[in-house]
Amino acid sequence: MMLKVDAHQHFWRFTEEDYGWIGEEDKVLKKDFLPEQLSILLKENDMDACVAVQARQSIEETNWLIELADQYNFIKGVVGWLDLKADDLEQQLLGYKDKPCLKGFRHVLQAEPDPNFMLDPKFIRGLHILEKHGYCYDLLIFAHQLPHALKLVKQVPNLKIVIDHIAKPQIASGTGFKEWQVIMNELAEFPNVYCKVSGMVTEADLKNWQPSDFTPYLNAVFNAFGTSKVMFGSDWPVCLLGGSYSDIKNIVVDYLQPNCSDNFDDVFGTNAVKFYQL
Repeated sequence: MMLKVDAHQHFWRFTEEDYGWIGEEDKVLKKDFLPEQLSILLKENDMDACVAVQARQSIEETNWLIELADQYNFIKGVVGWLDLKADDLEQQLLGYKDKPCLKGFRHVLQAEPDPNFMLDPKFIRGLHILEKHGYCYDLLIFAHQLPHALKLVKQVPNLKIVIDHIAKPQIASGTGFKEWQVIMNELAEFPNVYCKVSGMVTEADLKNWQPSDFTPYLNAVFNAFGTSKVMFGSDWPVCLLGGSYSDIKNIVVDYLQPNCSDNFDDVFGTNAVKFYQL
């Protein structure tokens, strides 16, 4: 039976110090979000499993997510954080060899003020080390960073990379759609690059979005990547800024049913299992 996977969600115990990026306007997120809560939502929405993605850039975060995966069987994979520029990165990775739930890593590139951060030779070296040890990489960027991301991808042709949140185009305004689409098409040509249909609602008009707002973006993603390299992620609990878990899931469900119903299982499970080796 196909495992139905939410390929992108987060857990946290909220503190102002650790989650300073959550502003007052986002106060719905200023509380704990833990596996017990997600377990209920997954069952209600006919999902079996999830991939927990880092929300803090610390080794403590990585270790905590691994602990949660060890405790809760439905957490099938962890995307953690390590300093990919660290001289001892390889030694650090060897320390996780007995943690098969750790599947990959992510850096919050969208928050880096220097657009060339991701092209630093030390960072690229770190990505090569990830690939050497069988890990994958979640690419978290804004659409305006796509030109740099394309240069990055060209330097690591054998590293499995997934673009988080369709690279965060400006869905609310529609600004830059063509530029976003052109580079997403280029990235999709690399066989090692996948895309998550996740995090879209937070780039839309949070209070007034309609499912049709996402159709041009979903068309572009599926036309570029096909149904074999796209995976669903809820981005829970961040998605709660714009809707319930079921609201977010149904954006993709309602799109797939008339357009690619035969590939529903791929987007909602098979591709995530393959990419993350769940």
